[in-house]
Amino acid sequence: MKKLMIIASAISVLAIHTGRAQEVFSINPKAAVPGTTVKVAYNPTKTVLAKEKNVNAEVYQFRNYKWKKEEVKLVKKDSLWTVDYLLPADAAFVAFKFKSGKLTDIGNAYGWILSDKDGKNIPGGYAGWAFLRNGTVPEFFPDYTDNKAMIGDEVVDYWMKQQVKQYPSTRRYIVYPWLKVLNNMGSEDAQEQAQKSIQYLKNLQDFTEADLVNIKRIYSEILNDKAAADSMSRVISSIDSAAIKKANPEKLAAYKALSTERDYKKVLARNIEFLERYPSEKADRAFDKQNWIEYSRIYSSITIIASIEKDTVTYKKYVAKAPFSTLSTIFYKCVDVPYVSQKSMNAEQVYVYARPVVDRFFQFNDEKPEGFMDVYFGFTPVYADILMRLGKYETALNLAVSAQQKYQFEKATLNELQVLLLEKLGKTEELQKALENSMRKNQMSPIMLEMLKKNYVARTKLDQGYDAYLATLKDVKLDAALEAKVKKSMIKKSVPDFKVKSNRDGRMVSLSDLKGKVVVFDFWASWCAPCKAAFPGMNMAVEKYKNDKDVVFYFVDTQEKMKDYEAYVIKYLKDNKYDFNVLFDADAKFSKSYGVGAIPHKMVLDKNGMLRFSEVGYMGSPSELVDEISMMVELARKGD
Repeated sequence: MKKLMIIASAISVLAIHTGRAQEVFSINPKAAVPGTTVKVAYNPTKTVLAKEKNVNAEVYQFRNYKWKKEEVKLVKKDSLWTVDYLLPADAAFVAFKFKSGKLTDIGNAYGWILSDKDGKNIPGGYAGWAFLRNGTVPEFFPDYTDNKAMIGDEVVDYWMKQQVKQYPSTRRYIVYPWLKVLNNMGSEDAQEQAQKSIQYLKNLQDFTEADLVNIKRIYSEILNDKAAADSMSRVISSIDSAAIKKANPEKLAAYKALSTERDYKKVLARNIEFLERYPSEKADRAFDKQNWIEYSRIYSSITIIASIEKDTVTYKKYVAKAPFSTLSTIFYKCVDVPYVSQKSMNAEQVYVYARPVVDRFFQFNDEKPEGFMDVYFGFTPVYADILMRLGKYETALNLAVSAQQKYQFEKATLNELQVLLLEKLGKTEELQKALENSMRKNQMSPIMLEMLKKNYVARTKLDQGYDAYLATLKDVKLDAALEAKVKKSMIKKSVPDFKVKSNRDGRMVSLSDLKGKVVVFDFWASWCAPCKAAFPGMNMAVEKYKNDKDVVFYFVDTQEKMKDYEAYVIKYLKDNKYDFNVLFDADAKFSKSYGVGAIPHKMVLDKNGMLRFSEVGYMGSPSELVDEISMMVELARKGD
């Protein structure tokens, strides 16, 4: 009885949905034919996008039993957002997701099964309508919705039956995912249907290699018959071998042609086309190695461009197949850069790109290829930070703790992440240990130093003795090694005078104005992530010497590319509460005259205007940086 009710619901769901959706979403003409243009109208009045001033859409296309996605711009006419949209000639089903910023509206799924000129549904339309809303078979489930169970497996089964009933020949294209759904349902006849499906595929008169692959997957994933699956793999391999070798010259020419394209959107299409014609799992490895054909480069290009285009369907599809050797690059370019360096994505946005890489990484857990743990430790701190921002504290903490196996509290950003998580989870004793371990390695951030003092006061009920307590945590050997390094780097070199505009009411500053003072220059730029990463430590140094009239800090903004860089710098300092003296050296004349190339670059001049220290880079610890700068200042103050 329950099953009959589910089926009855399935029969009516499309009609009910269509009736309701037409109040919000419509396609004209309703009998939409592939290869023709339709007018799409969206009325957001009763949706979450009602008050939004800019609304666009993503179109999900089910084409040849694969999902593709396209960004579409809408034009507002009265209360409607509209677009004249050309339906792909090979599409069977399309669905629209309307969006504005982070907000999205899919209603109950704004989908449409396309028709031929005679009004009959296009083969595959029912399958697209089902798989759009059910995630049982991941490769057939796009990112249209986060809800993998908008419809149940029983409803998917119903639509599969309707498709095969109307178009029997399409069974071969849906047989594998259909069986996966039946198996997931715990259907009693799943095994029997699997056997019948294998026989059906074998009896096809135009039997293809794709059918062989489906048979192999049915043996492996539905019937759990490894021996039969392996046997099919050998058959597929023997068929492939001769064809692969025959195609090698053509493949090499196609690979070389990839590097001639400069339009990155065309680069994406060409790389995808290459993989479809010459899939990596059917590659002649010896030939590839001899001719420098690198599949990792192709997967990197596809995923990086897809992430830039925010094409998550393409991104997820190719990350799921990416070779292990490319995972570090994908994570760095698609997660690390936008989240950590550029800060152009927040945790919620970047998680969409981070999670697929992590999932793909753990698929290599059993074989553990060379460099497996290096890749793990490479992405773990950033991924743990993302999870923390999403409120997944326990999981994030487990990752942070595991990462300490490698970093041993010698990475300040990881230490800060761990102590923040411990504080959020109320793990007071572990928090104290983590803070003390971080202090011993001199890998502390300003917020950690505040937490350490707060923790001390909470335990002792007084402020007295904190400095002495702090001194006991300092590693004498580390301090001595840092001091020895700083002394060894001390120089004495004359530098030319300069005259540069400052952020203090545009006042000009020159070297001659600074005679009698120890001067610290920090050469940086708005586009330089390591430069900005060093600012918390530099700010600690500025605060330490703010009442010392004989020491002055200048942050030299150089090598700038943006037109309004001065306004950007002023806003950036205000937003981050940095009260820095800035010198504007956009054309880099000043920095070049001082021999500055790579940045960040720190310089310290003594009271006679002689250059005593010149150091490039930032090692990552705010507390270590302030100690290093302090040692330079004191040595420069003493002179020879």
